[in-house]
Amino acid sequence: MNYKCVIFDFDGTLADTEKVNFRIFQEIADKYKIKKISLEEMKKLKKLSALEIIDHLNIKKRNIPGMMRKGRRRLHASIEEVKWCREKWPRIIREIKESGYTVGIITSNSKKNVRKFLKNKDVNYFEFVYNSGLSGKERKIKKVMRKWKLSNEEILYVGDEIRDIKSSHNMKVHIASVDWGYNTRESLERNNPDYIIENPKELLEILGINGADIIGKN
Repeated sequence: MNYKCVIFDFDGTLADTEKVNFRIFQEIADKYKIKKISLEEMKKLKKLSALEIIDHLNIKKRNIPGMMRKGRRRLHASIEEVKWCREKWPRIIREIKESGYTVGIITSNSKKNVRKFLKNKDVNYFEFVYNSGLSGKERKIKKVMRKWKLSNEEILYVGDEIRDIKSSHNMKVHIASVDWGYNTRESLERNNPDYIIENPKELLEILGINGADIIGKN
């Protein structure tokens, strides 16, 4: 495929926010009268979509915007704790950028959190960071297509969740799902991503970039 733009998800794809977000969820569960969960139960939830998780935890939909705002603020205060999901991501992304691709992020997290994380990591390869809000990522993918004059065939999205696959399918863009994020590999495969990867270096192979000097499983 002749991709020209690679769009990344943030949480669970690039940034390992899982432990911090789990702690934040436990902190705000009482306020919203949500059942607290164990780490073991959280692993089981990885087989479910975002909507299925909301139903399973009996989260009232009217509370979701407030929960997300509160969670983002607490994550902002703890962003120094967050590491890359895979330590070689900065080198991989730099390789993609230097190979001529437009590189950006579309996330349901806040731009403020993403920018702070990237600044802390001294990474400046991304040409855009868009917050998708609660309505899915289709609208922001359309924005990228308009702004950079791209067709859907020229975009590759990289994400870790079932909802990323659905948004990509809706927009007829290809998606590479990573198997280390918020949904299990099995649940991702059931939703038919175009690619599924267990090593960031596989992304270079999909894009036809050599990257021979980037070695190791991470």
